Amino acid sequence: MGKVAGLNITVPNGVEGSSQRVVIRGNNVLFGNNQPLYVVDGVPLSDGQMGLKQSDGTGFNVATASYGTPDVGGTQTDWGSRLNFINSEDIEDVNVLKGPTAAAMYGARGANGVVLITTKKGSKKSGFGVEYSFSTRFTKAYLFQDYQDQYGSGGAIGLWTADESKKLPKDANGNYRYPAEAPWSGSGVNDKFTQFGPLPGGKNYWDYFSWPGAGLSWGAKMNGQEIIWWDGQKRPYSPDPNAAKSFFNTGNTTTHNVAFSTGGDLGALRVSLNHSENKSIIPNSGYKQSSINTGSNLNISKKLKAETVVTYTNYSRKNTPSLGDNNSISKFLTYGFPADYTQIERNVYKNADGSKNKFDNSQYPMSYPYSSYSNLWWHTFEENTTLNRDQLIGSLKLNAEVTPWLNLMGRTGIDMSTNKFETKNTPIDAAGYQGSYGLEMNKDYTVSGEFLATAHKNGILPDLDANVSVGTSTWSNKFEGSSANNAGPFANPNLYYLSNTTATVNAGWLPTYYRLESKINSVYGLMNLAYKNYLFLEVTGRNDWSSTLPIKSASYFYPATSLSYAFTEHLKSVQNWLDYGKLRVAYAGSANGTTPYNTTALYNSGTFGGVVTRYLESNLRPINLEPQRSKSVEFGTQLAFLKNRLSLDFTYYRIKSTSQILSAPLALSSGFQNKTFNTGAMQNNGIEFIVRATPVRSRDFEWMLTLNGAHNNNKVLSLSEGIDKYYLGTVFGSRTGAVMYAKVGDQFGTIYGLDYKYLNGQKVVRRLMDNTNTTVVGTQYVTTNDVVPIGNATPWLTGGLGNNFKYKNFSLSFLTDFKLGGDVYSFDYASAMGEGKAPETLVERNGGGLPYTYPDGTKANHGVILDGVFEDGKKNTDVVNYMFKYAGQYAAWSNVDMPRSNAVFENTWVKLRELSLTYDMPAQIAKSSKFLQGMSVSLIGRDLFYFYKTLPDNLNPEGVSGTGNMQGFQWASLPGTRSFGASVRVKL
Repeated sequence: MGKVAGLNITVPNGVEGSSQRVVIRGNNVLFGNNQPLYVVDGVPLSDGQMGLKQSDGTGFNVATASYGTPDVGGTQTDWGSRLNFINSEDIEDVNVLKGPTAAAMYGARGANGVVLITTKKGSKKSGFGVEYSFSTRFTKAYLFQDYQDQYGSGGAIGLWTADESKKLPKDANGNYRYPAEAPWSGSGVNDKFTQFGPLPGGKNYWDYFSWPGAGLSWGAKMNGQEIIWWDGQKRPYSPDPNAAKSFFNTGNTTTHNVAFSTGGDLGALRVSLNHSENKSIIPNSGYKQSSINTGSNLNISKKLKAETVVTYTNYSRKNTPSLGDNNSISKFLTYGFPADYTQIERNVYKNADGSKNKFDNSQYPMSYPYSSYSNLWWHTFEENTTLNRDQLIGSLKLNAEVTPWLNLMGRTGIDMSTNKFETKNTPIDAAGYQGSYGLEMNKDYTVSGEFLATAHKNGILPDLDANVSVGTSTWSNKFEGSSANNAGPFANPNLYYLSNTTATVNAGWLPTYYRLESKINSVYGLMNLAYKNYLFLEVTGRNDWSSTLPIKSASYFYPATSLSYAFTEHLKSVQNWLDYGKLRVAYAGSANGTTPYNTTALYNSGTFGGVVTRYLESNLRPINLEPQRSKSVEFGTQLAFLKNRLSLDFTYYRIKSTSQILSAPLALSSGFQNKTFNTGAMQNNGIEFIVRATPVRSRDFEWMLTLNGAHNNNKVLSLSEGIDKYYLGTVFGSRTGAVMYAKVGDQFGTIYGLDYKYLNGQKVVRRLMDNTNTTVVGTQYVTTNDVVPIGNATPWLTGGLGNNFKYKNFSLSFLTDFKLGGDVYSFDYASAMGEGKAPETLVERNGGGLPYTYPDGTKANHGVILDGVFEDGKKNTDVVNYMFKYAGQYAAWSNVDMPRSNAVFENTWVKLRELSLTYDMPAQIAKSSKFLQGMSVSLIGRDLFYFYKTLPDNLNPEGVSGTGNMQGFQWASLPGTRSFGASVRVKL
């Protein structure tokens, strides 16, 4: 984001090795993939499917070959994406193609933009031609959400008494003890000392405040008093400042790379070997990656040249972090982590005999207070999933200069990878039988070919140069795999294989098989005309045939054209104040298909009474499926001043996408659950700019800076007849949670949720009555009847500022990223407010409220008046307990209608993304050593800190959920990280 205008990159979970969401110029499709095509040395890569184990918030289901509406409040396990398996040391250059250029050159798969990666090919080097580099970085979690550290575990008790001596339960000996989770926990204490216990008036906690997590912190003040903890040990009741940090390690990534390069009259060759090892900030997680790359150019004859590139990569990873489920560290810190938590479980999750500590009442009679998370540490260390991936990318290119005016080029490429996921869940019993095992294997195989003939002639007419090309290409992909599980118990102890079980095997044990196949054939033509080197015209036409569309619509044509005018080459009079000036205008059409198997209805199979059955799928397919199409227009200019020390590149674009392939629910009476339709439309428009400047340039010192920015606006123009909205995703349901959907006339990225109900500009309040309906026990805000727009995730401006300073042999560079505007709904904040963990919840508890009398007669300044009016317009003057201000209107998951607009925040931030200091050894010193050709040493820091951020309570501004089209939600995000490291590069 900080280096290329209009390119937005997010890494949702912040852990190295995870997927990236990369979007160029906004979203072009409502449903499906908006990420760009990656092309390495001319080879278009596959989409990089990983299999059933991959759950990254996109909603794509490999088994059904379809996209669904994701609920990112559930489990996410992210095993990475294509970019993770490319060795950065092999990269020579990266170019980003946008808009008309991408569509014209790469057709359907380039409709969302193209990232072109060119690898190093080798050249003649002095000395041995050997280059070695070493780097190491240490990563620490540092940006933890702010929690109060004064009041501990408790829920219902916060409404019963102001007397701190009565807020902790006592054991039979009169000793204070730790509170319990729920009335049914078997803890042996009065129910009001349990978090979900009864409330004054006879109602249950969940009747007013929903079902919170185990992190409720409305309990006693932590004054260091001795209490008996849930494990039976006495400890001071004091906050642990390192409690959250105790869940994380210091991560480390170390990389070695050695490359050999040579060249001569016959060509050039480069061979590189790379090995990286990563230890994650998440315990018992990390990866190893080794690769070998060869790149060569061969001069077969004066007219025929060949270029080959082959890269083999082996990647192994252990235990990507779970996000959003009860085995997730991040969810526990958000939802189950009270303010008085101290780390005990990490050291006792396993019994002395190797069996699992179940944290049940047989071992802890006082009851374990975080029962939903009793498997957390066993899962972290004993339920291990490993990924082993082998990848081969290769290309062969032949280039023939047949005549001085005719060039022929042929290229073929392969992108093949295999993934093996193996899950070994350690038996929970000491004998080694109660374990489980899973195995998933898949293969991703992509083959591409291209032929291009180019005729070029300078001066074909006076002052006119021409270049005409015609070509054809083919791309095919097959991704298939299967997954099977052995749920145990094992027949042979502590052995992991699928048939090792004594269980009665049924149909649920059968392997799951999946397959995706698609192919695109293309023909295209390009014409470039240049008049007097200042007027340039390019025209292209392309026709694709896609296997994912019906035969009658599988063929589709789209044109593109661009015109540019370098007016400084034409109008010489402006050159005394303008070094370079160009105006450009472009138009392009593009089209693409869809996911495989959308052209006809599919049969599924099952069993009933031991008999195999066949039945139609639940999705109603369209009769006449058409390609999704886009038309884009852009205008731009390039200007350079002051002897090219100041330049500006500015672009305005507009993209209209039609015939969107979407899916929406149907009435069950129709016999189907969903309907796929082909009529949606949306529009993107925006601007991009890049400013480059060299403010200072002297013999020993130079300062260069680059500023880029982009603004994009997405609007939904139409859906299908009878369908007014299309769901992109939800978090905890589409009513009491928060949701994002596309609605005609609304901006893409709009966040919907329940809001406050207003009467004449005042919030409406209602009274909460006891079980007899005679006594007021509290007040609560009334919400809207249905969800309404409460925010929009689309930022107003994104970009970056890069500075590079060079002084003799030293260089200092730093990159600052920024995101201005764009909202986020933070479930992490809502959870902390509802559970009493947010610092904001201390005001009234520390005596900053109104006088209030508790049911036991104790008094304190703990009261609040919810600002608003009743339904009849009368001003609310009821003084109620402070919990109705916080727990009564904030929650993560909720079964009670609560306003969601109170946890929507503008998510503006400015961040120091990277800082590096490099020293290059002077050439004469290096060569005087007789074996060194060069050497450099660098100190590097990444993601160092935020100069500015608008989110409250130290929330992670980049902790968004998932890599799908639904952005702008924050749930169970990991803390922000930063890293420091060093690198050495030696040339021999």
